[in-house]
Amino acid sequence: MKKIIQSHFNEDFKKFYEKFFHGIKEQSFNSEFKAICPFHRDSSPSFSFSNETGQFYCHGCKAKGDIFDFYAKIKNPDSKKDFKQILNGIAEEFGIPWKEQKGTIVKTYDYKNEQGKLLFQVCRFEPKDFRQRQPDGKGGWIWNLKDIEPVLYRLPEICKVQEVLVVEGEKDVESVMGLGFTATTSPMGARKWKDDYNAYLEGKDIVLIPDNDNEGREHMVQVAVSLNGTAKTLKWIELPNLPIKGDVSDWIATFKEKKEAAESLAVMIERADIYEPPKMPALEDAILQVEDFCILTLPPKKKILTPWISEQSIILISGWRGTGKTWFALSIVDAITKREPFGPWETVNSVPCLFLDGEMPAQDIQERMSILNNYSDRESPLYIYSDAFANSLGLPRAHLANETWRAKMKEILINKGVKLWVIDNLASLASGLDENVKKDWDPINSSFLDLRFAGISTIVLHHVNKEGGQRGTSAREDNIDISIMLKSPSDYTPEDGARFIAHFTKARVSTKDLKLIADNEFKLIQDDSGRLVWTWENAAKKKNKREILRMLDKGVDYSTIVKTLGISKSLISKVKKQAIEVGLLTPEGKLTEWDAYMSLDYRKRPKEVNGRGERQSKRLP
Repeated sequence: MKKIIQSHFNEDFKKFYEKFFHGIKEQSFNSEFKAICPFHRDSSPSFSFSNETGQFYCHGCKAKGDIFDFYAKIKNPDSKKDFKQILNGIAEEFGIPWKEQKGTIVKTYDYKNEQGKLLFQVCRFEPKDFRQRQPDGKGGWIWNLKDIEPVLYRLPEICKVQEVLVVEGEKDVESVMGLGFTATTSPMGARKWKDDYNAYLEGKDIVLIPDNDNEGREHMVQVAVSLNGTAKTLKWIELPNLPIKGDVSDWIATFKEKKEAAESLAVMIERADIYEPPKMPALEDAILQVEDFCILTLPPKKKILTPWISEQSIILISGWRGTGKTWFALSIVDAITKREPFGPWETVNSVPCLFLDGEMPAQDIQERMSILNNYSDRESPLYIYSDAFANSLGLPRAHLANETWRAKMKEILINKGVKLWVIDNLASLASGLDENVKKDWDPINSSFLDLRFAGISTIVLHHVNKEGGQRGTSAREDNIDISIMLKSPSDYTPEDGARFIAHFTKARVSTKDLKLIADNEFKLIQDDSGRLVWTWENAAKKKNKREILRMLDKGVDYSTIVKTLGISKSLISKVKKQAIEVGLLTPEGKLTEWDAYMSLDYRKRPKEVNGRGERQSKRLP
């Protein structure tokens, strides 16, 4: 493919660079040209390229390379190079017929104007793929539809008849035409119908035959709404006994004779009632007086993990690298899909979830899920999208700034019924964006709002800045419902692994639920069976325990502790008793170990430490 593109310019690379520069000047030697460099502030032309080889070099910023390096740098300077994407982009922009070289054309479909002149072709390739091309006027092809106004397929034929069948795809048109009917379709697939096509079908009897899937029916509804009032009549045919995603060609193939299929289709058309397409709402329909709006019957937002994950939520979870964000988020969706509690929170509704990892090796995600999975039955599916695994299949890297990728992911989430997905993490999946610039974030934020309106909740994992706050533009928090900061406890060490305090910095929850989002300290530990499990404790209560033990160790009396901490004597007695039982405190009220005092992790204390503090003590300062 690279050689095809290079040979296209045939030692005349000025044709390539002219597309990106204004005012290229020819130098007097070596077939070189110079121009103002686009990669830095250049007051005089310091960028030069060879017309023969396409190699470029800037004497100012030192940028250099070939046309592929240039194209990558000029189109997306901050992202990693996806060479396949670069090749595709150059081929598209310069009309280079690379697809014909990549696969084999197995079928061509001619799109002609009313007079029968060929405007463009749709080519079907094997392996299955579709591309459009137009005649170049010299016996060759230009592989794009630039300056071409698309028309309906089989336009000369449909202009001559009263009844036209509308199907999805050129193959289906040919199948129906083979039965003696006249049919058409719009180019480029489902949901590509344009109102401009309606003029060719004005006053005609239209029969709509959708494919047997949601996308096919939605496409035909779009066609019907567009043609309503232009066509003389509209009819809708649901073909019987079609498999999922089946089409009219599949239906015709069930008959032994074409004549039998034609007669059956004719009967269905004759008996079909006139179809009334649904009324499409106008902007005015959404503007209501407050009294009318308040009595609307709206479905309630369902709680997923009470009280802070609901349907249609946007949630931001931030923390230092290595704090445990991934473990935290994985465990949450694991619990939700099993309808199990997580920490102090209950799963109210189990919903399908998807975890998108954009950073870790696929093996690491596999290992983590294997550890978390206790093999209890999942009430809802949990999907894993590992960008590393997808890339190994030849798919391009996932990227939140890529509009095409976002649209495809939204389609997948909706089709799979996913109600909650996790993005791990923002730095990996939105590389190349300026984190501090609001306009770079706006398209991504808008896509999260689109998902909210589609009933899908989003959890985004993100790193913190050097000061421990949210990294990047504050606009990220404008539309979110929940913001959680995973903060390291004051005594945290790297050996602790996943251990943090979950601190809610923003929470749209009811007043009665505020106590459920108080700071909790989470820690991932290994139980007796070797499984990883979470422990958690209210951070304020834990702080009180530390203060109680510290004051007991200093010999402070109960009355003073009660007055200082505002707690009851019974709590002091309970904490003291528990600390003595696990060997953290001697019967005389002296601490035995600083480490145990700081962690207060009673379940993980070494077995050799007994209640009398026989191990060497580490005294408090």
